[in-house]
Amino acid sequence: MTEIPDTWCPTALPHVETADGRLRFMGREVDGPGPVPDGHADLLLRCDGSRPLDGFTAADRETIGRWRQHGLLLMAPPVTAGRAVAEPLVIVSPHPDDAALALGGTVARRGGRFLDVFSVETWTKDPYYGRRPETTRRLLLAEEAVAARVLGARVELLGFVDAADRDLRRDRFFAAPAWSDGFAREEPELFDAVTERLAALLDDTGLVHVPLGVGGHVDHLACREAVLELVRRGRLDAARVAFYEDQPYSLFSSAEETAKQLGARLAEAGLGELRPQLRPVDETAALTKSEALGAYRIQVRKGVIRRIRRHDMRLAQDAQDTASSAVPAPPSAERVWLMRS
Repeated sequence: MTEIPDTWCPTALPHVETADGRLRFMGREVDGPGPVPDGHADLLLRCDGSRPLDGFTAADRETIGRWRQHGLLLMAPPVTAGRAVAEPLVIVSPHPDDAALALGGTVARRGGRFLDVFSVETWTKDPYYGRRPETTRRLLLAEEAVAARVLGARVELLGFVDAADRDLRRDRFFAAPAWSDGFAREEPELFDAVTERLAALLDDTGLVHVPLGVGGHVDHLACREAVLELVRRGRLDAARVAFYEDQPYSLFSSAEETAKQLGARLAEAGLGELRPQLRPVDETAALTKSEALGAYRIQVRKGVIRRIRRHDMRLAQDAQDTASSAVPAPPSAERVWLMRS
């Protein structure tokens, strides 16, 4: 992995607490018991993503490095890094984190606009946050804001309630088969509301990225089917739709099988089968994605992020092996699926 330049900016994560005079991260005391040393609380405030690392004193940089090892902060490229483009990617993200997990490398290269659909959520396996649902709800959105800052993306929250917090779905928010539309339509009022909200937001945009539905999470399927409903109604051109491979579900289920079966269903409807398109990710974009994913701590384990990184590296290497090209493979890649006309 490329070394982070000194021009990148330390950005403290929102899980850090110093209000009682002690430094805690995700409810656990950092560096043993005792009060926060003089100046450290102020230093944390200055790690807001606006100051490059080379703008701190040597002593502060040493402290920042130690905090980074503890996971208290991450590094963000400077805002003026030139990543913005005239027409950033539009990504329909079922929840805060889905867009970055799947397409963070592509967004780091091209900019992005995240439409976070089911953005009201409290689900977590972490006992500390499990006992604090309101704190969890706030921090999940704060995580998304930090990750988007690193990637150079803009976030729009649609405000629908996550499946795990809806009475109908609490214990059954995964559906099979993943390529079916049945579960997406079991909540018709919700489905219609999501469809109409997306119709307004996707009008007059470029390529629209939606979940492929790998793994069968019903919120992911609802987002996919809402966009396909717009295609069926003639309100969105099929050529403007790209399906991205849901993460971390693509680590455990076959994206190829989901694409094959969904493509067969779409072909029967006259929309064409699906064909893959690989998006190469250069070293800087891969590093940026890796840093951004470090913001997601309440629902996403570090081990999962490492596996996503290896998955992206394998995609690039597999493409190189298939092509047998003399051109060196990119260090990483992400894959989307397009409807074959």
